[in-house]
Formats: sequence, C-alpha cells, structure tokens
Amino acid sequence: MKKILLSIAFAIFTVTLFAQSANLPFKAGEKIDVTLHYKWGISADIATLSFNLQQVNNAGSPNYHILLNVRTNRFFDSFYKVRDVYESKFDSNLDPVYAMRDVHEGNFAARNEYTWSADKKTLYAKVEKNTMPAPVDTSFTSKETIRDIINMIYTIRTLDINSLKAGKPTSLLVAMDRNITRATISYLRNEVKQVDALGKFNTVCLTMTLKNVSHVEKEESKVVVPTGDDVKNMIYIWLSDDQNRLPLFISVPISVGKMEIRANNIENVKYPLTSKVK
Repeated sequence: MKKILLSIAFAIFTVTLFAQSANLPFKAGEKIDVTLHYKWGISADIATLSFNLQQVNNAGSPNYHILLNVRTNRFFDSFYKVRDVYESKFDSNLDPVYAMRDVHEGNFAARNEYTWSADKKTLYAKVEKNTMPAPVDTSFTSKETIRDIINMIYTIRTLDINSLKAGKPTSLLVAMDRNITRATISYLRNEVKQVDALGKFNTVCLTMTLKNVSHVEKEESKVVVPTGDDVKNMIYIWLSDDQNRLPLFISVPISVGKMEIRANNIENVKYPLTSKVK
C-alpha cells in the first residue's frame, strides 16, 4: 500500500476540447523531475524519475498521459533492485481512463491493469503477481470514482486548500492490486520549505492517511480521523503555495525506514512560480 510510491500537439479540435481544463493547476508539457531518497541507518538517493505530463488522443478525446520509469541506481541495486513502470491516462475532468502498474522489486513482481466504465463508477482490474498461481480479473463498483495512484497525486493538486484550512478534510478512493484504499487528506500548516537545490519555497503542508476498504460497494464518501498507527504511518505532502500547487516534497513511512520524494527540476509550469523565496 505504501510502495508508494508522461508527445505531440494535436489539431485545433483537440486543443479546443482541452481548453475546459483551464482551471487546473497544470498543463500538458509540465515536467517535474524527482529524486527518491531512502532513510534508515543509511541515508542515500536511490533513484530518479520524471513526471512528464503529455497530451494524447484517446478514441477521439484528449487525455493527459504520464509514463513513469522507476529504476534504483547501480549502488542500491545490490541491496534492493527496483524496476517499476507506472502509466496513467485521465481526462480534463481528472476522471481516470487507463492505468497500469508493472513492478519488479527485489524478488517480488506484479502487474496491474485498470480500466473504467463510462460513468467511472466501476473499476475493472486485472492483477498478476509472482506470488499468485494465475492472474485475477475483478471489478469494483462504488458511488465515487476509484483512482489510480498517479491520478490521485494530480487530483490532490486541485483540492480546495481554503476548505482544508477551514478544518474540512477530504478523501479519495485509490486502487492498488486488488485492494481499495481510503486516502484522507488534511491541512497541517503553511511553512517555508527547503527543497534541495531548488531552494526555499512557501508551501502548504498536507497530511494523508490510508485505510483499507473491505466492502467498496458499501463504502460511503467519508473522512477518517487518524489515531494510533494512522499518525505513525502518516504521509506528509508539501505543495507549492501558488497556483501551480506543485508537489515539491513528500515523506512516506515504509515498513523499514522512510522514503522521501523531492523535486529537483521543474519545467514549463502553467503559472508563475511565485512561491519561490528569493
């Protein structure tokens, strides 16, 4: 659940359709390069990847598309080799269209493929693991949209920060393997955050807790008040305090140690980067 852990411009018709996404905090062409940093005993950068948001044409409709390749560096390969691929497509309303997760981590391998019904209420999942005798096809129907992990990240960027600040947490349903998770996002504080070589930024710090959902068809949209292990396992997300709401830094507790995900390069953002402290 915590492993946790995007080219071509089209014709005027496609561009016109994409204009409805004008209120989103990102645009096609945005690129965020990030570094994965592992902390437990040792403290080391272990991998880099790029969130390169592209525009593609899907059955005549414009979609956003991201393809992530996660590869640990040569040094860390000797400890725990990771070769992961994540793919996500979603429309200008942030409704998911297709998602794929193909992971090879140490001796573990898994592949997930997700598609959605037209009304986005049913998720169709094909799950393969080297720990399972055969692939499993399953589906989940819910009153709210179940998202893939990349779609969730971009959806978080669109949240109403003022509402969160007013003490109104929000929640999302997220799929991983055959599991559905309730992610509850809350506002913690505003702070100036040093983000590696990028410098200092005014940021909005959010927290996220995760809870497995056992009966998604009976699940109602709700927030979960974190207690006990929820607090211990809380994920922290620092977004730029400007119109871009860039994910600058994420801290994720894992079974052994902690993973930090920090931005190291930002290109082609939609709005001026006014959160940068000069």
